[in-house]
Amino acid sequence: MKKVLFALVPLALTLTLALGACGKPAAGGGPGTGTTGNSGGGNSCTTSQTIMLTVDNFASSCYTVKANQAVTFDDPSSTGGVHIICTGHQAKCEAEAGAPTDLNAPGFQIQPGQTHQVTFTTPGTYHIACTVHPAMDMTLTVQ
Repeated sequence: MKKVLFALVPLALTLTLALGACGKPAAGGGPGTGTTGNSGGGNSCTTSQTIMLTVDNFASSCYTVKANQAVTFDDPSSTGGVHIICTGHQAKCEAEAGAPTDLNAPGFQIQPGQTHQVTFTTPGTYHIACTVHPAMDMTLTVQ
């Protein structure tokens, strides 16, 4: 009986620690509320008026920009992909009050080597998606 108890205690401790970490981002992962640079990881948003795109995602899942200044979506010729960008989530366009009209459905298309500028005049939080890539979602905070 004691042998079984000694075997179960470490197992129970391991399960408790593993389950306690569920739902929490791993160190260095997930969007946060800071305003320092981030290239896809970390607990802070990228502060930049340029939103970089990759072949199938945004370079960062969280950006912070200034209101009334042009925001440039940059799809590099060497690492970009074909995208249709709009306000929304999980490849679906959803209207968001205050967003630039270019981001209304159906959104705008951008291809490798192209840039596209929009201006957010209303501060707030916006959700940006790509209708081509279902996992391509980003949070944009306009200050």
